[in-house]
Amino acid sequence: MVETEGSALAAASPATPRTGAVGRRWGVVATLFLFMAINFADKAVLGLVAVPVMHDMQLTPAQFGLVGSAFFLLFSLSGVVTGLVADRCNLKWLMAVLALVWAAAQLPLGWQTTFAVLLVCRILLGAGEGPASPLALHVVYTWFDDRERNLPTTIVQQGATVGVIVSGPLLTFLAQRWNWHAPFVALGFASLVWMALWLCVGGSGQHRRPTSKATAPALRTRARWRDFGRLLADRTVIGVMLQSFVGYAIISIGFTWSPAYLRLALGFPALQVGWIFAFLVGAQIPVGIALAVFSHRLLARGLPSRFARGAMVSSACVVSGLAYSLLYLGVSPLVKVSLLALAGSLAIQTFSFGPLLVAEVVPAERRGAMLAITNSIVTLAGLLGPFAMGRVIGSGHGAQGYELGFAFVGTLLFATGCAGFFLLNPQRPARRIGQPAG
Repeated sequence: MVETEGSALAAASPATPRTGAVGRRWGVVATLFLFMAINFADKAVLGLVAVPVMHDMQLTPAQFGLVGSAFFLLFSLSGVVTGLVADRCNLKWLMAVLALVWAAAQLPLGWQTTFAVLLVCRILLGAGEGPASPLALHVVYTWFDDRERNLPTTIVQQGATVGVIVSGPLLTFLAQRWNWHAPFVALGFASLVWMALWLCVGGSGQHRRPTSKATAPALRTRARWRDFGRLLADRTVIGVMLQSFVGYAIISIGFTWSPAYLRLALGFPALQVGWIFAFLVGAQIPVGIALAVFSHRLLARGLPSRFARGAMVSSACVVSGLAYSLLYLGVSPLVKVSLLALAGSLAIQTFSFGPLLVAEVVPAERRGAMLAITNSIVTLAGLLGPFAMGRVIGSGHGAQGYELGFAFVGTLLFATGCAGFFLLNPQRPARRIGQPAG
């Protein structure tokens, strides 16, 4: 299947996608949107039921913190391993297995349990969710040509945002209506329902690795481990990882510390904090879609990806970094909320544009592995960001400690944004490597 985009591309393409195929690929995108929504609801549930869990199981803060950190124990490793497997197996069944692992990690917590079981279940969940985002995008990229990927990538990524917005009030209601076990049961069954849906409508498209006998020797050569080192040393890949690493640190800090900042530093009442936090997360949706559509139009007009994607995400990092740094100034709480919304909405774009840029410079047969490897590297920031922010907050600066921490990560994001204007140039490395990107 060869997708077309506009009259110029249509003239250059040998075929146009059939109506049924077009409908199915958007059905796959919608299903993966739900996949990411469940994925991030799984991540959020432990924090939402933290108080009753600690009370019921008599856990100390240190023990509960250990449970939270345990999620990342196998997160990155499983992402790399699954990414390598993704290039050699049926993606439809691999995604189904991930959903089954999620269910297996959540359902045991639906009844009275022990600290050891809780710990093991969170480790298992982290192992199952480490590959989720890069694998979902890899499936999307098998259905869409490079210049058509902006919008479906953004839609799938926004599933994470919607998952956080919806899961907050819904899972809290379930916990209050029954007990803290109920949200885990609901999420376990949601994973099983999604798996059944995926087995009915899911699968991979034809924008995948070549399979002809003529290309087999080349594929064997490219599969050598040294090629991964060469791809990881690519300028564009380095730029993506720098921006995404800081971006993920900011995301993890936001989930951990933003509610406390709103309550303790800005003085908003407890009931308003939940709604403001939902607004901060929800603001990412229109911003993400607008940037994706704008970038798509620039590509359709023939502008190189270096500008339509690379300069776009770098500009977003620069503006986001400045917005975070401005929190340290003496402006009103409402202005600071607006700055948080703007900064967070732009910072998260590193996870929409980053995979697109990596996919451009990586051969199609190595795409799944490289998306997983880069994602696993940058998500290590989740271990560092909240801890470092906590050290800054507890260093005696009081309420301003939050803003000092935000200013620090904002400065880092500003620096990586500036570096991106130089590093992110997917056309140049694609020619140098001499391999067809997918």
